[in-house]
Amino acid sequence: MASIQKRGNTYQYTVSRLVDGKSKPIRKGGFRTKKEAQVAAAEIEAQLNKGIVPHLKSIPFDGYFEKWMKLYKSNLGVTTQQHYHYTLRAIKTHYGSKPIQEIKRHDYQQFLNEIGSNKAKETVEKLNAHIRACVKDAIEE
Repeated sequence: MASIQKRGNTYQYTVSRLVDGKSKPIRKGGFRTKKEAQVAAAEIEAQLNKGIVPHLKSIPFDGYFEKWMKLYKSNLGVTTQQHYHYTLRAIKTHYGSKPIQEIKRHDYQQFLNEIGSNKAKETVEKLNAHIRACVKDAIEE
């Protein structure tokens, strides 16, 4: 059975499933209405009942952040643009082309701790804010 959640101005569905005895929910958001989310969730459930496993495309984190930055952050001041490019370099250095779906909370906290070991607190906070905004949009998609 799918559950529907309201996330800001859009809706998201979550379909529960077990893979090798572990819970691996399928989530997708960005639906304008609750009904759209319910219909999409029903399609996923029907596929699962037929034995078809829907796949999410693996998206490299650095590539997603770079596209996101060009799309949403292209009209910023020079200094702010430099901050976003610094964040992109940090992501490329630490994660490379690791898919965004494979980055766990624990990994991300280690990344922040490593950055924070030799950078100012304000730098880490800005970096975290940039990444958090990007990931929030990724979840909506």
